[in-house]
Amino acid sequence: MSLPIKEVVLGPGEGSHLTIGNSQVTFKAVGTNTDGHLGLFEQTLPPGGTSPEPHLHRHMEEMFYVLEGEVEILVGEQTVQGQAGAFVLVPRGTPHAFANRGTQAAKLLIMFCPAGSREKYFEGLAELLKDGQPPDRKALVELMRRFDQEPVNI
Repeated sequence: MSLPIKEVVLGPGEGSHLTIGNSQVTFKAVGTNTDGHLGLFEQTLPPGGTSPEPHLHRHMEEMFYVLEGEVEILVGEQTVQGQAGAFVLVPRGTPHAFANRGTQAAKLLIMFCPAGSREKYFEGLAELLKDGQPPDRKALVELMRRFDQEPVNI
């Protein structure tokens, strides 16, 4: 049985915040807000900020919309230098990654469809990275696979 979807209204900078390495994530809408249909997160990446390795999702699409700065987005076999206003849709099963290789901070929106409990992956990742050391590889891959994220070697 689905729960009714209720309004979510957030001002600039509002939402639940999380630090992942040296990047900041703000949850704008999570699966529990949307009956699992979608999740929308805002991520701020400093130059060289913490970014994911190439990976794919088997059961969800992921979308990126660059708000500020420039974000390098790998999607399939192409690399996009996404400036403010750039949008990339990553179909399920498509290898992808993103990073800020520039000299200015960047901000992007990340949407997942369906969302499930995608925020739990980000919370787990923040925990693995909290001491500033590279995470245990086995624990990282286990976390990824628990939340529909499969590492790929490109």
